[in-house]
Amino acid sequence: LCLAAKVRGAPSGEGGGADAAVRVFEQCERALRDSLCAGNCLAVLLRLKPYAAEVPGLVDAAHAVVVVHVAAVLKQPEWNEFRKQYPDSAFDILQDIALEQASIVAEQASRLAELSPEADGSARG
Repeated sequence: LCLAAKVRGAPSGEGGGADAAVRVFEQCERALRDSLCAGNCLAVLLRLKPYAAEVPGLVDAAHAVVVVHVAAVLKQPEWNEFRKQYPDSAFDILQDIALEQASIVAEQASRLAELSPEADGSARG
């Protein structure tokens, strides 16, 4: 994938080699994105983070998988490696997790408020 990304950015020569590289890159990127899960997202981030400029969508997708599957991901030994190699990215991930959790809590609080008897005025004291 990284090699195809580099070739993709090269000027096209005769024979359409760059076009083939673009197709290979797109197929590899799509296959890797489709296979992302809690079990491999950190390995993908560790491998592709240095190439984030070439594959930003894939890095973002792996980041999103970490946020969604936080409980499983943070238990993996790769988390400590990722945290040490990319502390700013680890912080961003934890910040996204906190914001996601805050959003969930706010939504649940809103639903509870709608269900409470005080919300419809039926409980008077």
